Amino acid sequence: MLAIVLSTLLAQAAPAYLAACPAEEGRVLSHPPFTAPDNVHPTNRRARFFLDLGSDGRIRRVVLVESSGDATFDTDALEAAKNYRFAPPTQGCISTSSVVPEDFDVSLITLARPAPGTTGIPELPTSPPASAVAVCSTTPLAQLTGLGAPDTRQAPGTVDIDLGLDAAAHVTSAKIATSSGNAKTDANALALARDAEFQLMLEPGCSARRTIYRLELTFH
Repeated sequence: MLAIVLSTLLAQAAPAYLAACPAEEGRVLSHPPFTAPDNVHPTNRRARFFLDLGSDGRIRRVVLVESSGDATFDTDALEAAKNYRFAPPTQGCISTSSVVPEDFDVSLITLARPAPGTTGIPELPTSPPASAVAVCSTTPLAQLTGLGAPDTRQAPGTVDIDLGLDAAAHVTSAKIATSSGNAKTDANALALARDAEFQLMLEPGCSARRTIYRLELTFH
């Protein structure tokens, strides 16, 4: 249900302190039960979302990637997604913001409908219809795929960095949006962000384009 892979770009002689900070994938801590509302008429097997997580695991943004074909189902699934709780991915004593895909499956009973011109076995959709594709968001999300590590352990704190990314997800600009309160920690976070690697997370049928992504780095 949750798969986050972050490639750690470390020098051959890794800083000694990293031994105390093994890399950990993000994981779901809790999520509410989801029951499809009554009287819905979905045309797709699922509603799919991207969940944008902060470096503390909170959900910052939810983007509909694939619609169920029923607005009520989509809305209820979105509200349920907002109540998920995560442990963020951590590497090199740094917790990072990240993007997680999440699916809400539609009941087969809800989807089943008589085959055209028959009263026999109900049929199920085999692929998402055009109405199931979400509208392209104006600000694409970006997934962190590579992050270095500072030479020394930094003073604890969280740094928010606004990164400009081009259509190939290369960093074109970086500026601190929220300081950790420690100048050295901020400077190291900014340097790591400029050299980090990303990929754009796009809805089906949407084209890659420039975006601004807020990267959160929490130093422990």
